[in-house]
Amino acid sequence: MLGSASPSGGAMQTQAARSGQVLEHKKLTRKEAQLLGILRQNEGRCLSRGYLLETIWGYRGGTRTRTLDVHIQRLRRKLGPDGASHILTVFRNGYSWRRDDEPPGL
Repeated sequence: MLGSASPSGGAMQTQAARSGQVLEHKKLTRKEAQLLGILRQNEGRCLSRGYLLETIWGYRGGTRTRTLDVHIQRLRRKLGPDGASHILTVFRNGYSWRRDDEPPGL
């Protein structure tokens, strides 16, 4: 499991682990934990920017904001290189969580 987070409380704890080794231990904000959770629950599926903005932040269609991009950037930094490689940017569409059996960069 590369990242697990509990959605309760203000600052979340996460452990990025691979093959039983803990890679990093960082605090996630509530929104970062929600974002990580929804990406992992939908592993291998592209989630649109609009869907993520509405589901996590409550923004309605057409809202122009960089909030999602900033949260993805912070989440990648906190997960470290191994965890960050699982968050894929789908150009002009959204984001996806790369499955463990999928090679990086696809």
